[in-house]
Amino acid sequence: MKTLILISHPQFEDSGTQQFLKTSFYSLDDVKYQVIDELYTATGTIDIEKEQNALRDFDRIVFQFPMYWYSSPASLKRFMDDVFTRNYIVAKRSLKTKELGIVVSLGDAEADFQAGGPEQFTISELLRPFQAFANKAGMTYLKPFVVNQFGYLDPAQKEKLLVDYLEYLSAEMPLSLANREQWLVARLQDTKADKSADLQQAIDLVINSIEDQQNNVESLKQDVKMIRDQEE
Repeated sequence: MKTLILISHPQFEDSGTQQFLKTSFYSLDDVKYQVIDELYTATGTIDIEKEQNALRDFDRIVFQFPMYWYSSPASLKRFMDDVFTRNYIVAKRSLKTKELGIVVSLGDAEADFQAGGPEQFTISELLRPFQAFANKAGMTYLKPFVVNQFGYLDPAQKEKLLVDYLEYLSAEMPLSLANREQWLVARLQDTKADKSADLQQAIDLVINSIEDQQNNVESLKQDVKMIRDQEE
């Protein structure tokens, strides 16, 4: 699984939210990122064919941006207009079977975005144009990942955000319990290499515990299925 994060943010280096997320995904070898605003600033334009070819190397493409007036900043729209030509998307079906994820950060509380709330519309409704694009391109649209008022999060909440974000970037979707556990085991295995023998042993104990739990769940599923079959 290879993931490309396309970041749209006019002040990327000054954003505490974006810098936190940037620091976290450096630990994933198969995750790359591109700040779209810097791409345009460097050249004034972009090599469309180069960007189109680059996208083919990735399985999951993630648009990452702060919510600006109920949509993304202008750079993402410009990138989409330039790179996602009708020939590339519709005729060649270049992005078919890939996944499209959305990581959106909010200045207002996520709870405000609901029918009857101050914002009246849900996040999913506001991001519907991206879902429509994914459908047109033949992509699998992932449930949006919402970063809810990062500046108000305490350390424990930021730790949870970190794990959830890394899962969103690299775990098998949908994020079922089994997929989460498989992702966690793989991450723990990756961290063992440069650890002391005692710490490696401790990590192995955690991995064994997770795998035992997986086996117990599978056994329980089989028992439930057998009971249902007998009832029928």
